[in-house]
Order: sequence, then C-alpha cells, then structure tokens
Amino acid sequence: MIIIIIIIIIIIIIIIIIIIIIIIVVVVIVIVIVIIIIIIIIIIIIIIIIIIIIIIITIIIIIIIIIIIIIIIIIININININIILIIIIISSSSSSIIIIIIIIIIIIKIIIITTISSSSTTTTTIINTTTTTTTTTSIYIISIMIIIIIIIILI
Repeated sequence: MIIIIIIIIIIIIIIIIIIIIIIIVVVVIVIVIVIIIIIIIIIIIIIIIIIIIIIIITIIIIIIIIIIIIIIIIIININININIILIIIIISSSSSSIIIIIIIIIIIIKIIIITTISSSSTTTTTIINTTTTTTTTTSIYIISIMIIIIIIIILI
C-alpha cells in the first residue's frame, strides 16, 4: 500500500514538473516573440521617421529652389517687363502694320539704351560686378531680340 502511494506521489510530482517546464517554455517563447515584435515595430517607426525627415528636407529644398527661381525671374522681368507690355500692344494691334514697325523700333531702341547704360555702369564697378552685370544684360538683350524675332515671324 505504501509503495502504491509513493508511486502515485512520484507520478504526480513528475506531472507537476512537466507542467511547470511547459509553462516556462511557453512563457519564454511568448516573451521572445513579444520582444521581436517590439524590435520590428521600433525599426519600422525609425524608418518611417527617417523617410518623413527626408521628404521634409526635399520639400524645403524644392521650395528654396522655387523661391530662388522666382526671384531670378522677377529680376529679369523688371528689365523685360516693358518689352512684354509693348509685345502685348503689338499682338493686340496686329492689324496696323505701321504701329507694329514703330513699336519694334521702340523695343530695339530700349534694348540699346539698356545695354549702353549697363555697360557704362559696369566700367565703373569692379571686375566681378562687371562680369555678372554684363552677363545678365547680354542675356536680357538676347531674350529681347529673340522675342522680337518670334513676333516678326508670327506677324509675317
């Protein structure tokens, strides 16, 4: 009888030990899985933050470039604005050829005046200033002449 009781107790102890081991293993597996999931989530969050930062930086750079381009266009426009107004007049009054010829002559005179004024002012300034102003005026000169040529071609 005692032997049977001892055997039953041993079996119960073994079963309890097995259950405890299984519980420990399951808990460890769950903990490892949770840790892995947390690490993956953290990595994903870091990647998303980096992507957002890159997007923000590129947007800022694009905005800065657009602002610079707008400023350059405004600077050039100040010089070409009168030409554009005259061109609009030409297009609106394309019926009368005498007016067109007069306006084209005015534009050419204006371009010559702009270039002479800028060239005379550049001689007084330093070498660096001279190169920058002459390049801008020559570009304006070229643009104006191209516009005139295009209009003449359109009118013809």
